[in-house]
Amino acid sequence: MMPQLLEVWNDTVDPRHLIGGIAIAVGTAVPAYLIADHLFAAGGDEALGHSYALLVGIVGCIVGAVISGFLFKPKRVITTSAADTRNRQEIIDEVVEEYGDLGDPRDLGPAVQAEVRALGLFDALVDNHEARAQENGGHQ
Repeated sequence: MMPQLLEVWNDTVDPRHLIGGIAIAVGTAVPAYLIADHLFAAGGDEALGHSYALLVGIVGCIVGAVISGFLFKPKRVITTSAADTRNRQEIIDEVVEEYGDLGDPRDLGPAVQAEVRALGLFDALVDNHEARAQENGGHQ
């Protein structure tokens, strides 16, 4: 049976693991704070001792988070799908309307061309440039 998942702060969680993670964090942070507060209070300056105890409690929270991270694996399912080039062309058209002609991407330097190719935009930009060149050439 698939566990019921919740969305908390834009992340998908199993409620049992969420409660377990909170219990682990509280179980490490509170004792760390209380023990450190007791030890630092015996040292003399009470206000400074409370401050140091709070830092130890924060370290306890971090230790609890690390333990929870090892015990409870992510529940995310990441899927990839083929890009819709029609949407890219629409977006490129909007950018051109707002900012003006983007120019021929083949005129860019090799490093920039490589980056644009890595993003999968090079062919769409070339198509857009050629279509605009034909439109402008046909109207002259």
